[in-house]
Amino acid sequence: MIIGITTTLNEADGYQRVNVEYINRVAAAGATPVLLTPVPGGAEVNRRQARAVIDSLDGLVITGGGDIHPRYYVPAPDDNRDGMAMEDVAHLGCGSSSSSRCRSTGAEVPFCGHYVPDSAFEQAMGALPDVDEVTELDGRHVLSASDSPRIPCLDGLLAVSEDRDGFELELAKLAHERKMPTLGICRGMQVMNVALGGSLYRDLYNCGVTGIGHRQEPPYDRTTDTVRIAAGSLLAGTLSAAGTFPVNSMHHQGIDHVAKPLLVSARSSVDRVVEAVEDPALPFYLGVQWHPEYLDRHRGIFRALAGAAERYGAERG
Repeated sequence: MIIGITTTLNEADGYQRVNVEYINRVAAAGATPVLLTPVPGGAEVNRRQARAVIDSLDGLVITGGGDIHPRYYVPAPDDNRDGMAMEDVAHLGCGSSSSSRCRSTGAEVPFCGHYVPDSAFEQAMGALPDVDEVTELDGRHVLSASDSPRIPCLDGLLAVSEDRDGFELELAKLAHERKMPTLGICRGMQVMNVALGGSLYRDLYNCGVTGIGHRQEPPYDRTTDTVRIAAGSLLAGTLSAAGTFPVNSMHHQGIDHVAKPLLVSARSSVDRVVEAVEDPALPFYLGVQWHPEYLDRHRGIFRALAGAAERYGAERG
């Protein structure tokens, strides 16, 4: 069976690439990895590219990397999201739905800071870290969005790519419609949520969600966080674990509103940040916020994906 793996542009050297760990895990699970790349030309061109390639796959891995442009998850006055610039997004806020004060500006903004407490994952929050500048995501050197205005509430967006957004959001939506086994990792989980109508916190710290750092330094094959996994979930089955489980952590954004088809199957044990979502109505549609490709103890996720992809391929003939 063929499992497609999405790539990203490494801005430092101008190459489309994917970390070899993704390829190795898919291959080790018995599947054939095929790289899926966006093309130049903008969002609509890449949506067509996604529609052209999706039916050649038995499964899909949407990888980590830079940030989704917030125009795809802020409440928009019309459907022309491709035409929204950062300045337009700034007038709409940071992407959530309740009034709060943004930590970046101190000003009240309409879509920043909303977070509904979940008593099952209530934990004390620690001291606020110093704000630092991120130059690496998922092992890639990334740059701030070149068209971003100097608006603190939008500062810090990393490696925004219209081509990649168009390609991956469409892939995630089409895979969901086809009930194709899909694994989203870090950014990939966020893509799945946004594609199905959910929203993101533009920055977990600036939006007031947490004061705990979620961006560890290399090496990535060590764990620096723990998540609480829901018993009975697909995730619990793939890892043969429920309750607390150690993970790595290398992200600065996170899920705000969860898309209607999805359920939260894991949260950070420290600050309740959403760490995994899944669609219980589908055989395998799972997103995780951490990077299991680096962790041997997490290889069950890829085995489960490959098994689901094999069944999907057999059923469609």
